Formats: sequence, structure tokens, C-alpha cells
Amino acid sequence: MLEPKAMTKIVIAGSKEYMGTAIDAMHTRDAVHIVDFVDESEDFKIGTPYESATKLSERAISLRSVASYLGIKGKEDISNKYPAGAIKETMDDKTESLNFEVTQVTDKISEIDSRIKDINDKKRLLDPLKSFDLPLDLYRDYQSLAVFVGTLKGSPAINDITDDYELETTLYGRGNVIALFVPRQFEGDVLKRLQDQNYSALPLPEMEGIPKDILADLDARLADLESEKAKGKEDLKGLRDEYIDYVLATNEYLSIETQKAEAPLRFATTKNAFVIEGWIPTEDLENVQDDVDRASDGHVVVAVDVSEAADVEKVPVALDNAYLSRPLEVLVKAFSIPKYNEIDPTAFMVFMYPFLFGLMLGDIGYGVIVLAIAVLISRRVKSGGMHDLAIIALYGGIFSIIFGFLFNEFFGVELFGHRGLTEFIYVYPTLPRLDNVLTLLIATFVIGLLMLSLGYVLGFINEYRQHGLKHAVLAKMSWLCLLWGGVLVIALILPPLTTGSAIQLSTGLIAGLVVAVVGFVLLIMGEGVIGIAELPTLLSNVLSYSRLLSIGISSTGIALAVNRLSDALFFSKGGVFVILGVGLLIAGHAINTALGILDCGLQALRLHYVEFFTKFYRGGGVKYKPFGFERKYTEEQ
Repeated sequence: MLEPKAMTKIVIAGSKEYMGTAIDAMHTRDAVHIVDFVDESEDFKIGTPYESATKLSERAISLRSVASYLGIKGKEDISNKYPAGAIKETMDDKTESLNFEVTQVTDKISEIDSRIKDINDKKRLLDPLKSFDLPLDLYRDYQSLAVFVGTLKGSPAINDITDDYELETTLYGRGNVIALFVPRQFEGDVLKRLQDQNYSALPLPEMEGIPKDILADLDARLADLESEKAKGKEDLKGLRDEYIDYVLATNEYLSIETQKAEAPLRFATTKNAFVIEGWIPTEDLENVQDDVDRASDGHVVVAVDVSEAADVEKVPVALDNAYLSRPLEVLVKAFSIPKYNEIDPTAFMVFMYPFLFGLMLGDIGYGVIVLAIAVLISRRVKSGGMHDLAIIALYGGIFSIIFGFLFNEFFGVELFGHRGLTEFIYVYPTLPRLDNVLTLLIATFVIGLLMLSLGYVLGFINEYRQHGLKHAVLAKMSWLCLLWGGVLVIALILPPLTTGSAIQLSTGLIAGLVVAVVGFVLLIMGEGVIGIAELPTLLSNVLSYSRLLSIGISSTGIALAVNRLSDALFFSKGGVFVILGVGLLIAGHAINTALGILDCGLQALRLHYVEFFTKFYRGGGVKYKPFGFERKYTEEQ
């Protein structure tokens, strides 16, 4: 549980005649992590894909194009799985028929969209002229008249150029739209005057009739087109409902067959043989050997590779965590996948992350909301990262409720005790945060000390495995001695310093100084003088855990502010103000809940990534990617 699954390096070799059989057996078992062959030589070349790969890819592209038109995204559930053989027999004809039906509908919708765009373009040109009763054909084709149709700020001042003109004008936007007719001989002078007034010509569509009548006709045609388009979309929806199971199953089948057909690109091959290098969980080794041997009738061999010591940097990592801790893998992977010889921190996070989250949020009401949201999401989203995050939030909500009872907080109000909402209940002693700041601050430092100590212990184990005892002592034991020696010294000299009394040289103080000095010497031996520069980070790491209190108090403060403002501004006045007060309470606590989830989640993650992980965890491992496919819509016959 604290380590990845044990892996074994294997070599699979046999005659090319049985390569397809070996591929099918490996794919079905879904356990072999193939190491791509890249070092070609005179004897071994990278394999070539099967001839079917091209055709399969083309079919997949065609089907996915149809799926995109139908809005099928591949995450839906279907009632029954399709047999792979049945898909293979009907795929060509059924896909061609579906493609034809979808193309007919989508081409029609595209044509309608084009016509809608054309109508909207015409409406855009005609809209400025809708107040004019002059037919469009009377705006053009004059020999003796110049016509100016466009927008203008203000009214045209051309009386000093000519009194012989006709003008139509109407307000439009922030200016005017004008239709100005002047004798042709004044065209240049009038144009110059209009341009001085920011005149902008409007293009006129090649249409006939009065603009407002044309616009009414265009609106009617547009409504008809929108109705046709809606019918086309309904037809697409009908096709989606009819074919969604088939599309999902066929796409999965094509993905699987394409993966198999292209697999030889990862193998080393000769004229007559093939060789595959890979890794497999040790627990699956015998199963794979049996599968391949049975399928190939003994013509393909699966052997353990013992030719050289494995480079742990290249060993693929398959995390091996219990059911409850598995959702926390998403947070570990977000940081980095552990190396093969490194401790997997997931098992520690399953308790510590929700513990820190709940300690910061620490309110029964907010915890119940987090719990409810987490349950809702986890039931709607059955798998993937979002499901894992929902389960983590569920853990955090439970701890929030637990700490809410300890802190006696329910949306910022004391729930139990002599000052609580339920005065007749006084079951247990509580620890209100605002009244116990110093106690809780010390508690956060203790939590920090424990987490840092655990980090250094885990770091010691990692270093011992990877580099030996000496390196582990110098690299990690030094910091552990500095941490606890320093804490012991500070704890014994701080009280006298605060009271102004003399510092007593006690056995505990001497022991703390000795441990700290030993740690300092080990640090210098391991990291040199440069290690001294990192000493302040040890103190900052411990102090960083004070955020567990500060964030919790800020959340409590906001809750109290919302409650008191609601009471002072609304509840105390009675009547209709009560409704406003309830609205303020709901909005205020909703915002505080959202802030609490975000801030507590991120800060708990920071304390793991920055303060805890850095003491032992480097990551950078290779992700285990078995050759296979997790079938959801198809089944093998």
C-alpha cells in the first residue's frame, strides 16, 4: 500500500506468424506495459503496422465526424454491450447509411444557415432606411442627380452650395441617416462638405420595394427558415437517439482494432520474428504467460528479462492503494507520480488531507453542505477525476462536521451549551475558536511538527533505499535532529524570556542543545556550508501551519458578520425585513461556503505539497500504461 505494485521486466518473442495472436492475448489481459523499440540496427527494425490500420483509421475518422454532428461525446452509458463480431459484420453498411442520413440533414442545416446569414446581411443594410418610404430602385441610376445615402452627425449644411436638393433624414443610433439628392454638377462639393461632417456611405442591396415592406418580408422568411432549421435539429436528435449505442460501441471497437493494428510500430522485428520488451505487475506474470502460450500454442515465449539490473528511473509505476485511499491518487498525480523505489504518499493523505481541510472549515453547517455537494456529484459522475475530487470533498465534509462539534459552530453560531441555540443540551466540553486562539495556535504547531517529522522519517527510508544508511543519516536525520532539538530549546527558553526571568540550564535544555548541535554537524557534513542557508525554512515550515487557525478564524469571522448584519439590518425590524434578512443570510453563507471550500482545499494541498512532500518525495516516475483497453460499450465473443 505504501509502495507501487511490484513490476517484472519481460521479453515476448516469437515467429511473425503468431504476432497477431500475441497482440490479441496481451490486449485482452490489459497488463503489459510495452517499452517502445527505438534503437534500430542491422538485425532489428521497428515493425510495420498491419495493412488494416489505414482503413480502420479512416473509418474511425468518418465515424467520429458523424458523432460530432450528433453531439455524441463518448461518456454516455448504454443499456447493453455490443458483441465485437456483430459490429465487424455490419459496420461498413450501417456506418455508410448513417453517414448518408446525417450528411443529408447537416447539409440542409448548412444551407439554411447560409440563407439565414444572407437575410440577416440584407436586414443589416436595410435597417437604417426603414423609416424612408422611397423604394430602393429610386436611389440609383440617375444621370442628372447625385444620390448620397449614409450616416451623418447632424444635418447636412449645403445651402451655400445649392438650394436645389431633396433631403430625407431620420435619427439612427447616435446620428442621422440621410438620403440626399442634388444636381450632378454639385456632387463633388457636396461630397466634400458631407465628409467634413463624418459622412459614411451605406451600401444598398440590389432589391426593389420600400425598405420597411422588404424588412417585413425578410422577417417572415427568416421565421420560416428558423423553423426549418429547428426541424433539422430535431431530425439530428432523432438520429442521435436511434444510433447513439451503435456509434459509441463502433467507435470503441475501431479504437481497439486500430490500437492492435498499430502495435507492431512498438516492436523490434526481423524478417521472420518479433521481440517485445515491457513491464508487467509481478502478480499478473503467470496469467500473461499462460494466455500467450495458450493462444499461440507455445510458439510465442514470455520470459523474464534478467539480462541486466533494471534502472528504477524507467520502471513504470502502478499505484497500489486501498479502496478508501484510491481517490487521493488524483492529488498525488497532480504533484508527480512516485518513482518505483519511492514511498507512495497517498495512504498518508487519505487521513491528513481531509483532517487539515476539516480543521480549517470546522463548522457543522458548512460541513453538511460540503458533504451534500460531494454526495450529489459522486452519484452523478461515476468515474474520473471529478468523481475522485467529490469523494475527497466527502471525506473533508465529514471532518468539517466533526471539528464543527468540537468548535461548537453551526454557520458561525454556537449550537450547544449555555450560549448556544439549544440551551437545554450540554453534552460535552467544546473549544470555541475565538475564545481559544492561543491553545489552537499551539495545536497547529504540534500538527506541523508531527507532519514534518513524518516527512523526514519517510525521507530517511527513501534515502536509505536509494543511497544507503550514511546518506540517509546526513540528508534526513540531520534535519530531524535540528527540528526536535530546536523545538525543545525554544519550548524551554521561551517562557522565561516572556516573563523576564532567568533561563535555567535544565537537563531538557541541555538535551535539546545537544540534539540540535548533532543535527547541525550532520547537516554540514551532508550539505556543506550551503546547508546553513536552508535553516530558516525549517522555522517557516512549522509557522506555516498557523494558517490552519487563521483561515478557520477568518471563516468564523465572516459567518459572525453575516449573522449580525442580518439581525441588525433586517431581523430586528421585523415584518417584510425578515425576508430580506433571510436572503442576506443565505447569500452570505453561500459565499462563505464557496470561499471555505476553495481556500481550505488549496491551503491543505499547499501544506502537503510544500511543507510535507518536500521532506521525502521527489516523484518523476513513469506512468504505467498497459497495452489494452477498458471496454465500456463492447464485449469480446
